[in-house]
Amino acid sequence: MINKIEIESINLDNFSEFGHIIHKDFASEKISINQSTTIRHHNISDLALNNEDGISAISIFSGSPRNIPIEIKIMEKHPIASQSFLPVQNIDWLIVVSKEKNDMPDLDTMRCFRIQGDVGITYKKNVWHHPLLVRKNQDFWIVDRIKKDENPSINLKEYHFKENEIRHLVF
Repeated sequence: MINKIEIESINLDNFSEFGHIIHKDFASEKISINQSTTIRHHNISDLALNNEDGISAISIFSGSPRNIPIEIKIMEKHPIASQSFLPVQNIDWLIVVSKEKNDMPDLDTMRCFRIQGDVGITYKKNVWHHPLLVRKNQDFWIVDRIKKDENPSINLKEYHFKENEIRHLVF
């Protein structure tokens, strides 16, 4: 039997327990700045980045598509900091998240969301998610916490699925 995950459209209600959707339509307020030549779409996403002497940083991830059917066989979380993904190209992309149970991903609660290419997301700290999933080669601005010479296991926990736990995305 193949364990399948249906792909859903993301919205504020179905994603709020996992993080924030980054899009100007979700700004808490819109402020005219720069002599009224610019609209600031204010406070779209909360970030938690400077925990345990880390610093806030911007990086670029360059994602490559996986083979289809896409197998979901690993989940990860960042226990002390949030992580934001903002697509550079306007290409739809996917995320997989789950709730936590006994300090591991609750595989019965896994959800996959299709995200439009002009929309970013922030994972709240300690949220289980699959590594980057793209349908075409795609770059992302990443806003997260880094700390030079820190053991990666401090802010990265991974769960590798047993063979009978592997899921497949349904297109």
